[in-house]
Amino acid sequence: MIFSPLKDSLWLIIASIPLYAALPLYETFDTFASWRILILVLFGCLFFKEGFSFFLGKKAGERWRFRDILKSNTLNWWVAGFFLVAFLSLGVAYYKIIALKKLIFLLNILILFLIVKNLTRRHEDILRVWQAALTGGAVVAFVALVQFLAVLLVPLYSFWEFWAGKVISAFYGEALATLLSYSNTWFAYYGVNPPTLRLFSVFPDSHSFAMFNILLLPISLALFLYYKDNRCLSIILKTIIVLSFFGIVMSGSRGAWLSIVPVFTVAIYFYLRKIDESLVKKSLQALTLFIVFFVLSVGYPPVFYTFQSWQTGLSASSTFSFFERAKSISDLDEVSNKGRLEIWRASLRSIAAHPLLGVGLGNYVVVLDEKVSAAKKGASAHNLYLDFASEIGIVGLLFLIGIFTDILYTSWLVWRCPKEIYFRFFGLLFGLYLLWVLGYSFFDVVLLNDKVLLLFMVSTATLYSLRNMVYNQKKI
Repeated sequence: MIFSPLKDSLWLIIASIPLYAALPLYETFDTFASWRILILVLFGCLFFKEGFSFFLGKKAGERWRFRDILKSNTLNWWVAGFFLVAFLSLGVAYYKIIALKKLIFLLNILILFLIVKNLTRRHEDILRVWQAALTGGAVVAFVALVQFLAVLLVPLYSFWEFWAGKVISAFYGEALATLLSYSNTWFAYYGVNPPTLRLFSVFPDSHSFAMFNILLLPISLALFLYYKDNRCLSIILKTIIVLSFFGIVMSGSRGAWLSIVPVFTVAIYFYLRKIDESLVKKSLQALTLFIVFFVLSVGYPPVFYTFQSWQTGLSASSTFSFFERAKSISDLDEVSNKGRLEIWRASLRSIAAHPLLGVGLGNYVVVLDEKVSAAKKGASAHNLYLDFASEIGIVGLLFLIGIFTDILYTSWLVWRCPKEIYFRFFGLLFGLYLLWVLGYSFFDVVLLNDKVLLLFMVSTATLYSLRNMVYNQKKI
């Protein structure tokens, strides 16, 4: 990377997002993600080759002031405020090392946003970044398809044992592999019926797999429009798009299923109001793939059980439907739902008790009165907004909402302004699918999964690059 062109190194980093391995630094610490080093190396290369002025859009040697960092757009103010509150929360954190680790983690990922935003100042650069993201996304889709077919040929126990022992340990370390060997979200359970597989691909859980696909779709669909006249590439892109929607449905994530409702609602509203009717119609046509796979999923359990019965000799009800999981969304006595409600109540009590700076960044275990080891197992509020409000207070939550609001506004600007139809389509899709992400975040915190957050930073950075191009051209 040090001796390669910057944009080639960036392409490699983005294409590798879902495939980063965990580095075994020493025997008791084998979970250090390799992307953290590579991003810092690329940042160093960019800094020494281009200088700090490059990040401000200035020429080498041109004077700059600290306020120049904040005046370029409002997002910088929201992000600066969020990190200031997060830093101040370290003072009240009971587990200060955990708080510091999470702060460094967020800053480490933010660096990728700065790199992508400053290396994508031309249309060709943005397209290249999207192609890199799609390369990694294609691998994710292929692995998920392999998983779907594998459970038709081997018993679930063998599948579970192989994936926890051989795959997860390479990507996330032995500690998580051990945890997932007896507790994971890879299967859906239905009382007397055997469990069914929930696709998760190279991720540790099905929720982050679903979120990754949601974030990838605006890029995939925009590139599909760009390459619509290239028969070979359009077929490849169409396949990835179909597999992405298939993966979201077959992840079994009820949060992903439910949070698509506002996306459809807003898209239909735009269509009825005849706002850019052609592109909105294309977005609705893509979203119907979700409905198609959701309806077809009714036949998944009978087929799955048939193949599993050949492997294990166990039988299950032939009338059982995959819709049973969807029905459980409204069942307040269901174990998962009941647990979430209890955690949300605890979060609200904690916010009321610590409204200003919360209990400290990364210290959510304090809210649940659990040991620090629970943090390593992923203890969270199962709600992104309650999670941050509990950890860094209400002010920090307001800054987070400000960040998302600014991103939504930027997607509107990109949709309504550029001449290139595929960039406008990306702006529309990014806004719609961000609503999907924000809705999903009411039920989980998977946006904070490192590989999901990396893709979010890459996609958002290209959105702001397009906004800058619009600003320079039209002075909006």
